[in-house]
Amino acid sequence: MILLAAMAAVAPARAADVTGPKLENGEAEDPEGLVMDEPARKDPFVAGLLSWEWPGLGQFYTQNYAIGSLFLLVDIVQKGLLVYLLFYYSDKYTQQDEMVKWDHIESKDQAIMIGYVFSVLLVRVWCVLDAVFSAERYNREIYFPYWKYQNRNRFSFSVENEPRRINFAYTRSL
Repeated sequence: MILLAAMAAVAPARAADVTGPKLENGEAEDPEGLVMDEPARKDPFVAGLLSWEWPGLGQFYTQNYAIGSLFLLVDIVQKGLLVYLLFYYSDKYTQQDEMVKWDHIESKDQAIMIGYVFSVLLVRVWCVLDAVFSAERYNREIYFPYWKYQNRNRFSFSVENEPRRINFAYTRSL
């Protein structure tokens, strides 16, 4: 116990020595002089999972607010339409003490119900795919800035000593 207490007392003093020289206000001076604050990389799986759970949330995660708002608005409209359809069809087909069967529903109403279910699934899948691509696009723009300049001309120059050569190269992406 005494040894642990002694080590705990020495640890803050050693940590102060490791951080480097102190400034007047007591903060440690950065030996490099430059602090890079990198934005967090966005995981495409997490973006897709968030968008499956709540359409538009994956786009908000990847900071694509315009498309995320659009998907959120579509989700709100679909949920409002669901509430309307539930009330409409429950009033239309509900009878006293009788269960409504699929065969008793008109074919036009069946088509509307099936179309609604497929539209919800289509929007969900589209939203998930867009969130995954949005996360990949975000990571590419943040961590791989040279991809922005792929369509530019590149010049290179190198010198070889053994067989004395000077190499010039010009490349352009197609």
